[in-house]
Amino acid sequence: MDSLDLRIAKALAENGRVANSEIARHIGVSEGTVRQRLKRLTEAGILKVQAMVNSEQVLNQYMAIIGLSLEGRQLEKCAEQINEFPEVQRTLIVTGRYDILVSLLLDSHEGLVDFVTHKLSKITGIRDSETFVCLKNYNPWFPAACLGRSEANAAGASDNPKKRSRKDKR
Repeated sequence: MDSLDLRIAKALAENGRVANSEIARHIGVSEGTVRQRLKRLTEAGILKVQAMVNSEQVLNQYMAIIGLSLEGRQLEKCAEQINEFPEVQRTLIVTGRYDILVSLLLDSHEGLVDFVTHKLSKITGIRDSETFVCLKNYNPWFPAACLGRSEANAAGASDNPKKRSRKDKR
């Protein structure tokens, strides 16, 4: 990315719905230049424009972070498996006290309990975990695609008697 690409990306970060012509006028290039650069950046997987939701304005959304210490060095395998769960927003291989940090978006306290006791416990190689519940998030924006992922997963699980949630079993 060069400085022009960065200026285009910053304009979209402020307003993802802004027209290419408005970006072009603001940064002093032609609309065609903006269109071509956006096409190149998106096709190359460098830039993605998506809807973001303010988690503080959406009811029943809780954020938690889990620090994981692993046995051995199965970092990538564990991270890839964890990242497949619908509640997971980010899976990070890190240095320091933990090997992996996992950011979660959940719809209830019970969802966190279910994630830790039923899902995370099935991942081979996890030695220890420490869970942090987010009390205040100073950057509450997250991708709108995250909304309803755990609900959709729970709906699919209720169709399969072996995968029913604890609420379904009551």
